[in-house]
Amino acid sequence: MARPCLSAALLAACCSLPSFASAQQACSDYGAELATMVSADQALRMRVDFLDQGNPAQVKLAEQIMLVDRTNTERLKALIARCGWPTKAAHGEQAPEDAWLLAQHADRDLAFQKQVLVLIEEAAAASGEGINKSFAYLYDRVAAAEQRPQRYGTQLFSPSGKACDLAFKPLDDRQKVEERRAQLGLPSLEGYLRIVKELQHCNGDPHYPQPIADDEIKRK
Repeated sequence: MARPCLSAALLAACCSLPSFASAQQACSDYGAELATMVSADQALRMRVDFLDQGNPAQVKLAEQIMLVDRTNTERLKALIARCGWPTKAAHGEQAPEDAWLLAQHADRDLAFQKQVLVLIEEAAAASGEGINKSFAYLYDRVAAAEQRPQRYGTQLFSPSGKACDLAFKPLDDRQKVEERRAQLGLPSLEGYLRIVKELQHCNGDPHYPQPIADDEIKRK
């Protein structure tokens, strides 16, 4: 099955900074801007072959992902500075999730990721809904970058450098991590590890599983 390709128009849209006529116009288009950036983010990541990352085409793809991530980060920072953190009521049901995903991939700007972590926590408190999976993933991303233990067990690495040899980056307490995951509706650590291995085609079938927009399957 052919993997989705990033159209030239979409790449151009992602790689050119927007020119906003006004703050009002920028904020009214907030949700659409986020959706376009996420489309570019995911279209590229769905083409990653975890079992053949040394292939020249995959190396080139990794460079494109870095470029899109860098551009998306700058666009997201500008939108947040102008409009604040997106809300479902003002910007659409998917807007906060899209903004989180883009921040999750802003690994070259740790200070910004930490800023977003605070914004997500503040939004959770204001809504009365409490923290969710998005907070967990970004918390662990920041913790791992700062070489601190994870609280939710979302970040993996390969001790041997092989795509299917996966282990969890340090956890603060495995039992407590399992409890926190359950509270947020996340699968067990072993279940999560199995999902990631399936995503990376570690069963040897490059067409399974089919890419779907699920919290645990989306290319985080």
